[in-house]
Amino acid sequence: MNNEADDDEIIKEIPVFLSNDAMQLLLLHYPTRVSKNDQLLSSNVTQCRYKSECEELEISYALNTDQNYDRGHGQELAVEMDKTSKDKSNYPSGMIDHLSFESHNTTSNTADMIMYTSGKSIHLCPLKKTLNMLPKLSHIDKIDPKDENKKSSQNESEEEEEESEQIIAKFKDRPGKKSEKKKMQEMVKQRAMEPWIDLNFVPNGHYFSREELDKFMLPHTNRTDQKQPDIVVTKVEKEVINENINAIRARQLSQNEIKSYSLENKIKILLFNAKMISTKMLMNLLHKCGVPSDESLTTILIHLKEIAVLVRGNWVIKSEVIYPDNTISSHFGLNFEVMRILRDYTIHLLDSGQIVNRKNIGKMFNAPPEEVKDVLTSVAVLDKTKTWKLLVTDNDGFLETVDNYHEICKEQSDWWTTRIKQINTWLEQKPKKNSL
Repeated sequence: MNNEADDDEIIKEIPVFLSNDAMQLLLLHYPTRVSKNDQLLSSNVTQCRYKSECEELEISYALNTDQNYDRGHGQELAVEMDKTSKDKSNYPSGMIDHLSFESHNTTSNTADMIMYTSGKSIHLCPLKKTLNMLPKLSHIDKIDPKDENKKSSQNESEEEEEESEQIIAKFKDRPGKKSEKKKMQEMVKQRAMEPWIDLNFVPNGHYFSREELDKFMLPHTNRTDQKQPDIVVTKVEKEVINENINAIRARQLSQNEIKSYSLENKIKILLFNAKMISTKMLMNLLHKCGVPSDESLTTILIHLKEIAVLVRGNWVIKSEVIYPDNTISSHFGLNFEVMRILRDYTIHLLDSGQIVNRKNIGKMFNAPPEEVKDVLTSVAVLDKTKTWKLLVTDNDGFLETVDNYHEICKEQSDWWTTRIKQINTWLEQKPKKNSL
């Protein structure tokens, strides 16, 4: 058998890299759910918080209150929860509109690892621990008339039964039991007193989640030959030119792969993934993606203004980059011009603080709900009150330190003024029934 094994032909050798355990990765194990009908875990995360010392995690997912939802009962439960809660209201919308999952520690005698393979290499990283994520159903027993009926029936049955003598048996505590109780009580108090740390939940496929994956994959651009330590093998990176970058392609690229692209394509890839980003954060990401720290800010802004527009001090990729000439939409094949106007008009409404209604916008542009949703999710997100808000509303003020800041603001303001006039003209000339 050993001879046969030695004679086996080696088809391919794949390097295996072991990452260190400094990443402190946690594996979240959710209850088994039917993937075809499961819309909960794919919905928006309304809150994510963590206690670092006791290692407790809590994630809340938005519930769809428009379908198969009893609003009256949901409002009753929310009112009862607010009565018993000492903190501020847990449900600002007035009903139970999210479901929370809380972590529970698991005991394991094995060392678990996570693996990522790209086909060319395998990367392994040990897990810090595995957490069971179970639903937090603290609102279930708050208002339940059945429990009251059970209690009343139990009281009646107890009165009917004959009175029995109560016997109290006391056992001598073993040494050290009281001290153990005190330690346990102190531990419970410390856990309750530890404040929650609010986390920023990044969905899978987003650039920042991809950046964490790059940390998991160890860089091996420069390495020393083990047989000849004096020889250093350097990986030569070739710049990719004239590749068509779109949203799908941008999500497939890792941080190391982005380094091989030109400056303009790097900016385009980061804008596709971030959707909306400040100048300072974009500069930091560009430096991580191989742009020299001494690269001229003026050069970067020239490329940036060609493919992005300024919205409340943050950059958003232009609609003509998302919808190039002679293309159609992904769902219902709407013309590229209609999709550009639809997106720019939506950005204008969000920027001016107006309430965006998907149905109204769909009627204005004769666009199906799926197309409107794609446009909205490219720049906005639903908040707790189910109102569409821009992804980024804060301005870090970095752009204001640029010498030609006022010129940039004037250029962007003029561009938006001209664009809004074009959109209004298009809406006026649009026929009432437009079959696109």
